[in-house]
Amino acid sequence: MGRLKQTGSALDAVELGIRAVEDDPFADSVGTGGIPNIEGVAELDASFMVGNTYRCGAVSALTMTKNPISVARKIMEICPHVMLCGDGARKFARAVGFEEYQPVTATALEKWKDLREKLFAGLEDKSKFEEYHKAVGYDSELDSLAKGIEMMTRAGQLKQLGTVGTLCLDSSGTIVAGTSTSGWALRLPGRVADSSIIGAGTYASPAGASSSTGLGEIAIRHGLTRTVCDFLEEEYSPTEACEAALEKMLKRDKEVTVIMALIALDKHGRVGGATTKDSFSYQYQKLSEDKMTEVVPTPVSV
Repeated sequence: MGRLKQTGSALDAVELGIRAVEDDPFADSVGTGGIPNIEGVAELDASFMVGNTYRCGAVSALTMTKNPISVARKIMEICPHVMLCGDGARKFARAVGFEEYQPVTATALEKWKDLREKLFAGLEDKSKFEEYHKAVGYDSELDSLAKGIEMMTRAGQLKQLGTVGTLCLDSSGTIVAGTSTSGWALRLPGRVADSSIIGAGTYASPAGASSSTGLGEIAIRHGLTRTVCDFLEEEYSPTEACEAALEKMLKRDKEVTVIMALIALDKHGRVGGATTKDSFSYQYQKLSEDKMTEVVPTPVSV
């Protein structure tokens, strides 16, 4: 909000607001401090979109780089492509001036080790792995490993909810959305999070903007943020649009049992959000206000 007051730019406000969370080592699902994939590598995902022009940029599985949201914005501004991933994203980041940086902290590494031990303890056939530190990535018995990851996720032991999403409308009428995450803890290498997918984790149009959090695979399957913006174009309020998108998802997919949540901002400056379960809240602030307002939405049901 401080940057928005200084420059009046929604682009700067979204980028710097998300960077603040990416730089926080205690935010263990975003940027620095995020729990790495099953091989111990931090793969970061982010996307950035301007609704008035539909311009956007995204990075997926970006390694050894500090602020994926800034790389995503730079892709939008100078790259002929929308998304870069993996080693190509890393090379692009170096080419445009982002220095090499290790986002895995000592605390995140300890959490990662503990989670891998729990994963190994829960595997049905441990003989295939010999010992827990061998139960990693694509070098191991993949079917058993994948089932173990899924079981831990369903039991709530693996954190797959954790995203920073920021939306902004400035005085010029420019609408911007940005989303960033370090992804699902112990995910398989190369996994693409919805935070990097335009239309799933992030979307913006002249009608408004939206960001999602929850299990990214579900957001991708249902194109949640694009659905929200489609409802905004039909003059739904932001809260109504988020609720309608989640209700549509739940009617289509009866197997969705994890929390999914959305936030939205429309061209009139109205803010809203919705969730499928408790324990989700969002905050907003207007330039005329001195403090944030927190909202705890009632879960939708069908």
